[in-house]
Amino acid sequence: MTARAIAAGLTVAYRGRTVLADVDLEVRSGEVLGLMGPNGGGKSTLLLALAGLIRPTAGTVSLDGVPAHRAALEATGKVGLITTVPGLYPLLTGWENLAFFGALYGLDEATVRTRVAPFLDELGLTARMDLPVGTGSSGMQQKISLARALLMDPPLLLLDEPTANLDPVSADVIFRTAREHADRGRAVVWVTHDLHAAERICDRIALVAGGIRAIHVLEGERTVTRPRLLDTWRAHLQDEA
Repeated sequence: MTARAIAAGLTVAYRGRTVLADVDLEVRSGEVLGLMGPNGGGKSTLLLALAGLIRPTAGTVSLDGVPAHRAALEATGKVGLITTVPGLYPLLTGWENLAFFGALYGLDEATVRTRVAPFLDELGLTARMDLPVGTGSSGMQQKISLARALLMDPPLLLLDEPTANLDPVSADVIFRTAREHADRGRAVVWVTHDLHAAERICDRIALVAGGIRAIHVLEGERTVTRPRLLDTWRAHLQDEA
């Protein structure tokens, strides 16, 4: 499989504290790669580095051979990102938010609506898209944020706890959307603390605690299971003790 994103010797430090150290990682087309690990282990930092929003202290991150920070600056639509903060304008309606972000990529409003309408319909959100997003729940804002991330059908989709605030039906839509995205040759990175979610959606898991400690992979076979994840995590904690 083609590597959509490659981190090589990636190190990120803040104010003298090293958050990620010498990380080597490939995110491949056609897969959902899970990032798991303890709180503060660097999962969200790694996600932002893959998106090109954080400059490495050392090492490199590339997207389809282009430095990640350059792809971000050029707004090429190579990456779709949702973080734990929706990043929407609260006084604008849902449609106005999506139209604004779509315009940054050269999309007119009609094209934006056409691209995301089926997804919003499936989430039962269409009737609320004319309301200011600041009046909606955190779950509503998260759904709109994901619709924004999907606007350009990005080769790399980065999701930080994408189902954390969602009801089970909406969460199921997100699971299926991510799986379908990967099955069409795109790559998905899914950050989660939920072992059930990891077992359901992920083809590989990277355990992140200041670096990439363990990656499960067996080509052509789904091998991510809760017992295996727990055993690996416990072994890692023992090694660190």
